[in-house]
Amino acid sequence: MSGILSTRDCFAFIQARLGSTRFPKKILKSIPEGSNTSVLCHIHNRLSSIFPQAQIVFLVPEGDTELIAFLQQRNFQYFVGSETDVRDRFRKACLHFQAKHIFRLTGDNPFIDLESIRYLYEAITYISDSYYSLSMIGLPLGMGVECFSANSLLFDLEGKALERHTEHVSLHIKEHPEIHKQFRLSPAHLHQFTDVNPSSLRITVDESKDYELVCSLWERLGTKDPYFGAKEVIQLAKDQPEVFLVNASVEQVTFSLPKPNRDSKQVRIVYGEPSLFGSGHWERCKSLSVFLEMNGYDPILSDKPDLQSPNIPQILDMREIEFPLNHLFYIDNLHHLPNEFNSSFFLPNPVAPINQGDPLSYFSSPLSELDWNQTTIPGKILVYAGNLGKEQSEQIDSNLLQYLNSNGSLGKTNISSVIRIGGTPSVNTEVDYIPRVSYIEFLKQIQTSEFVLTYFGQTMMESLGYGKKVCLIGITPIHESLGQFAEKELGIPYLGSFSELNGNNQFPNVFPHLKIKLVRDAHLKILKWLESIYES
Repeated sequence: MSGILSTRDCFAFIQARLGSTRFPKKILKSIPEGSNTSVLCHIHNRLSSIFPQAQIVFLVPEGDTELIAFLQQRNFQYFVGSETDVRDRFRKACLHFQAKHIFRLTGDNPFIDLESIRYLYEAITYISDSYYSLSMIGLPLGMGVECFSANSLLFDLEGKALERHTEHVSLHIKEHPEIHKQFRLSPAHLHQFTDVNPSSLRITVDESKDYELVCSLWERLGTKDPYFGAKEVIQLAKDQPEVFLVNASVEQVTFSLPKPNRDSKQVRIVYGEPSLFGSGHWERCKSLSVFLEMNGYDPILSDKPDLQSPNIPQILDMREIEFPLNHLFYIDNLHHLPNEFNSSFFLPNPVAPINQGDPLSYFSSPLSELDWNQTTIPGKILVYAGNLGKEQSEQIDSNLLQYLNSNGSLGKTNISSVIRIGGTPSVNTEVDYIPRVSYIEFLKQIQTSEFVLTYFGQTMMESLGYGKKVCLIGITPIHESLGQFAEKELGIPYLGSFSELNGNNQFPNVFPHLKIKLVRDAHLKILKWLESIYES
């Protein structure tokens, strides 16, 4: 990681205008029809789950008074610039807000894919180039976002600017890969869709037929999850392809661009199926995929190894499960310790000694190192319950509420609010239950919490990284032994197994001030391993 990225340097700039000739005032159309939520409102609502509102800016033409009045009425931030020279509008906004990294969007794409923005954010943390362009391929049209550096936006070739460059903000960047490093990532979260061509789906509003489709998508998907993404759209296209026929005939303007030169160095990342292994393996493997792709590899994500391709390097994040293949790298496999060349631990483990003063190596998304501008709420405890069932979820709630109901005072502990992510819905109104959140929102929830109650795993490490007061429970026999190990070696309070919770009337009042330095570097060993294979 370059270490230079601050979330305060990243801005979402949305170019918007009312003067569309094909579909006038399309960006003010309501979704669903007749509601108070416009296309622009949907964009702002989604972006607000990632960016602070001060870093979401609509870039509008001078003289577009109706649009300006609309934005003012909703307290949306905007910047006024040239109507004909859109690139100049972006450049002046970039200088005005002192942006270093720009996520560019257009005002006619209401359902941008937030998961893709997460991976672009992750990718930026690995970029050391001053001039770059970054985007994600393989998404439905209108759900993607592109990102580029301020240096690239402000870069000028000698001579008069071409008209197409002033009309299209980033075309001058994409046409010159010899100057601006081009990164075109594959969507790690969509690897399982092989029988649907996402780029054939139009999730944008250029014409009335497009508007008809996005309203239909909201009815089918948005009423269940207002932040549905490309995964849900592609699944719908697979299950009900007739839904997307309404705008299939609408043509899209395209440009012929040079393709980045890239050697294909394949690697397969095999993760444990989330319902069996928990979501931590899946989440960190997606981040690992982004890291490897940014380093020139062509990763394939799967919950199964490719036994027909024994010579392709394959990374196994499936605990102790192994396969007869030639080039394997093991993650958190107790039969392959970190002192081996083809093995690494992404989490601490009793089989690998922890020495005071030595850095503790682990791996998670690089976003877990960033400050998302959140303020800690004193007394707030975040419970991550993953896929726990009804009985276990309710047992955790009742155990914590005994401290909340007694005014939260027990020694130095003062629990004022309980929020639980995962598990089953709470039967107690005093627990703020959230079934699932985006990864970035999850990090924000960690940052705003004083305490985090979870089981041994990725959430534990990310919470420790943010300096939170972490305590553990044992949800399985394996997690029980790991919880005891964490208490002994790291000083993290372990509350016990579920059978022990009811009899445990003590909430920890001492939490570790880690003497061990956490170092998010376990993925670097994989890179060296891959380099050795492809160099041999």
